Formats: sequence, structure tokens, C-alpha cells
Amino acid sequence: SSMLRPALAFLGRPLAATALALATGSAGKRFVFGPPPFLPFVGAQAGRAAGGTSRFWKVVAGASAVRTMASACSNSKFKVGLCQTAVSTKKDESLANVKVAVESAVQKGAELVILGEMMSCPYATKFFREYGERLPNQGELPSEADAPTAKLLSDLAKEHNVWIVGGSVPELDGEKVYNTCCVFDTKGQIVARHRKVHLFDIDVAATDKRPAMKFKESDVLSAGESLTLVDFPWCRAGIGICYDVRFPEMALALRKRGAKFLIYPGAFNMTTGPAHWQVLSRGRANDTQCYVAMVSPSRSTDPKDYQAWGHTTLVNPWAEVVVEAEHEAGVWVVEVDPSEADRIREQVPTSYQKKEDLYVPYADDADEDAAVGERRKRARM
Repeated sequence: SSMLRPALAFLGRPLAATALALATGSAGKRFVFGPPPFLPFVGAQAGRAAGGTSRFWKVVAGASAVRTMASACSNSKFKVGLCQTAVSTKKDESLANVKVAVESAVQKGAELVILGEMMSCPYATKFFREYGERLPNQGELPSEADAPTAKLLSDLAKEHNVWIVGGSVPELDGEKVYNTCCVFDTKGQIVARHRKVHLFDIDVAATDKRPAMKFKESDVLSAGESLTLVDFPWCRAGIGICYDVRFPEMALALRKRGAKFLIYPGAFNMTTGPAHWQVLSRGRANDTQCYVAMVSPSRSTDPKDYQAWGHTTLVNPWAEVVVEAEHEAGVWVVEVDPSEADRIREQVPTSYQKKEDLYVPYADDADEDAAVGERRKRARM
């Protein structure tokens, strides 16, 4: 397959993927299809989805799915709304801010709206369980009693006929708490759910140039175990949350599975934000030749609160900053052109130039499936 890749680079993506599937023998792989937008479950997820034993579902695609499935996405331009909202200790105030921001984005023409991490919960471990929500099962709509944030976003998506990447909320599942991003389609249904894979556990000493920063999400939160991809009408997107952006392997795995847009709700702070926020967003865009959106809450006016960096950002596949906000609340609507990712990838074809004889390719299907299976085996022990 490595010998075929340079030649296939000159074909359109769907045709190249189909040709590669036939050449590598992966076209016959069996998939179990999940909820809309009907991306395939693979590996361990397939059995859980088919058996119906899990109370949550994942929209996950393996690299082989990219080879065997021609994307139904239009690859056409669309407008994305980036909403940087204020967070209060009163959830109803935070949700009122979210509602105003989403409606403003829609009025400005947004077809996809993205919100920041923990946009209805103060960012501190002591609040995560208290502000937690129990998200609905597959095929169900969220309720006001169990999931007020999800209910609002579901209602807004349906009312305004808009897709929403709902930042993140603390998700309660049994005794565990996850940092979870839900994606809502235009019918108000949750079609994907990403649980933050890499938890924010850091201990940075102060210097003469930066304040100290110590935070340990794992004191309360559990880590997710899956990659998440969503087929929007315009392109396939990969979802991560905040600290996930620091791991290029994850971004490259999403890229390998067909993503042209990487979306990271995040809440960097006054130590890591100035140093790394833009560097990481541009770095992931350069690594993957994708659009990258990093959407933050606004910075609190109370110095005793967690101080979010803000600076909601959109970067294009050439790693140019298209939008970078300051730290105040606001809404920015920008056009995204998925075909730009195709052009950049053809001009700088790094995905076909990897030296697989020198280093292990990222996100190898067999290795990944084995690793996921081993983690789950250990978790059951």
C-alpha cells in the first residue's frame, strides 16, 4: 500500500480511498453502523453497539473506514460560529449566556456553532460532580431534570436548524464523571459524544515570567478511551477537548480517518495559554493539514475564579490564524472551505511521504484495536 500512495495522491480522495481499499484487501471489513451521521463502529465498539449493553455510544471510525467508505459530505464551504461565553457559579446564568451566543451566531449566518469547555460549570474539580449531568441513551432526547445544558443545546439546534458542538459538560455515568462534548444535529439529537481522553494533570512551577499552575482533573474525572469523528454535511471532523490538543498522535489518527476539521473546546489558563494556545492550534493544523478550532470560555472578572486564557481561535490547513479573539465574551462567524484541506494536502503531500520503514505509522488499525482491548481487559480486572 505504501507504494500505491504517491500515485493515489493525484486521485480525488473518495476514489483514492476506494482504490487503496481494493489494493490492501480492506474493502471487505465488516462494520456495524451507529446513529446519525452513520459513521461505522469498529473493533471493540462494534460489539458493544450491536449488543446494546452500553448506555452511551461513540461515533468512531477506523482508518480502514476511510478506505472503504466514500464520504457523503459535500466538501462545500460553510460558516462556523465560535462562541466564547461567560461562566457563572449559577448554571442558569451560564446557560442564558450560551443561548444568547448561539442565537447571535445563527443570526450572523452560522451553520455550525461551537462552544467552549465547561461552558455551564465553573472550571474547578470541586464543581464537576455538583454540576454534572446524566446524558440520554441513544435515540432519546435530553431532559431538563437530568441534563439542562444538553436540553438547551438540543432545543437550540432544533429551533434554529443548526449543528452544535456543545463545548463540554461534566457527564455523570454511574459513579464516574467524564469531561464530555456532545454534538447535536439539526433535529436536536446527540449524534456523537466525546469523553476527554487526556486528563489535565499538571504541576508547573512559577518563574519570573509566569505564575504557577497546578491542576489535577483525575482527582474527580475519568478518562475517555475512544476517538470521535462526526460526518457533518460539509466534511468529516474530529473532536477533542482541551488537553487532547497536546497530543499530535491523536490529531494524526483523526486525520488518517478522514478528518478535515479538528475541533477542541478548551479552557487554557494564564500560565499555559500565553505560551501554548496558538502554538498548539497552529501545530495541529500543520501536522494534519486540517482546519483547527479551539474555543474557550471568556475570562472571569473575579480573580478568585479559574482564569481562562480565552483567545478562541480558528486556524486554516496552511496553519494561518484566521481568527483569534481576546479574552472577553463574544461571537465570531467565519467561512470554512474543506476543499482547502485537499489543496494543501496535494501541494504538500506529507501523508504519502511518511517513511513507514523507519518509524511505526500513527494509528495503525491492528495495534490500536489490540491496545484498546488490553486497556478494557485491565479495567475489568
